Amino acid sequence: MTPSSAALKSNRQAMNGPARKSLWIPGLFVLGFLITIAVNGVLIYTSVSSFSGLETDSAYERGLHYNQALALAAANAETGWRAEPKVSDAGNNARKLEITVIDRTGAPVTALEVEAYLVRPTNAGMDDVVALTDFGNGRYGADFTPKALGNWELRLQAKRGDVTWQQVQRIYFR
Repeated sequence: MTPSSAALKSNRQAMNGPARKSLWIPGLFVLGFLITIAVNGVLIYTSVSSFSGLETDSAYERGLHYNQALALAAANAETGWRAEPKVSDAGNNARKLEITVIDRTGAPVTALEVEAYLVRPTNAGMDDVVALTDFGNGRYGADFTPKALGNWELRLQAKRGDVTWQQVQRIYFR
């Protein structure tokens, strides 16, 4: 009986040792994971070191006075006042902010001391305060130059005697 060619082939492999295996495939997997870990490490370091996550200074202390803030919000709602802001171009990158403050009946609210706080939602360092001039008949305004274009939060605060009123609204400077 003659041995088959398959049997001869397996005998030769047994005599020469196991088939040689390449290590480059597992090496590529390890290299891929190392690159992923390195990139994630850079992204984590950059995100943690560049932004604190807090927009408000003393956020904890302000949070302790939450009930007082709720009471002030209720008093603010009782006034029934609301403002209609309008921003227009004043030339040379300046803007003109005009607001009209009206009450529940639509009558103008006069003799207010009004300030506008321009708050940049992404950069606390760009915030600005604009004192508005009373033009009469519930109209107030001022010219100002925004520090950047884009989305801003307009926080209006008005006082008349013991009454304090606030309104917050998003505006966009083009």
